[in-house]
Amino acid sequence: MSATPESFGVEEARKRLPELLERAASGERLVIRRHKKALAALVSLQDTLLIDPLEEKQAMQSLINLQGSLKRSPRGADAPNNAPLPTLQRFEPRRLRRGSRICMDGSALMAFLSAQSASARLLEPLFQGIAQGTWQGVISCLSLMEILERAIAGGDEALAQRYRAAFSGWIQVDVDPELVADATRLRAQEPKLGGLQAIELATAIRFETAVLVTTDADLAQTELHPVFSAARPR
Repeated sequence: MSATPESFGVEEARKRLPELLERAASGERLVIRRHKKALAALVSLQDTLLIDPLEEKQAMQSLINLQGSLKRSPRGADAPNNAPLPTLQRFEPRRLRRGSRICMDGSALMAFLSAQSASARLLEPLFQGIAQGTWQGVISCLSLMEILERAIAGGDEALAQRYRAAFSGWIQVDVDPELVADATRLRAQEPKLGGLQAIELATAIRFETAVLVTTDADLAQTELHPVFSAARPR
């Protein structure tokens, strides 16, 4: 999935250590060699969390296997709004640096877990990258509640537990008074945003995420933070 790590001899690495440490901290994987043989590696501290290949594979599968697990609501909760959807974007994971934070709003989570074809296809590389530790997922507790509620309403407590376990490694953001105040200020700047939309946007901004991922037509139009729209074309 990633390019071959750049390698350095021991002497060169010693001379350039401050530079190499900065590069490793930013997400690069660098190899130190002696007599042309790989000796050690410099990686970010975050990378060590999933350094075991077996654990990495299990972490990925626990999340990716949930795709399509969420059934569409019989109560019409997924009915699309009447706002025009933005143009479907092509996403290239290489644009995001290793270690970047990605905020997923409730609509994106629902699209992936419901396996909505076009949206799920765009979202899958993001979820894979987060599961593998390439990027870090950020989710508001309101979004987590939304998917748990759907599973529980369907009488599937076991599925709700799987969701809790799958997202336990993500940054889960509580909706505290300060976040509510931030969201209110955002609504003042963009009145078209609803309360939940503003909370999602405030979450993405507070945690300095590289991008907010959504299928919501109105939220996708904001200019207050980078947004990736995974909305399905009609």
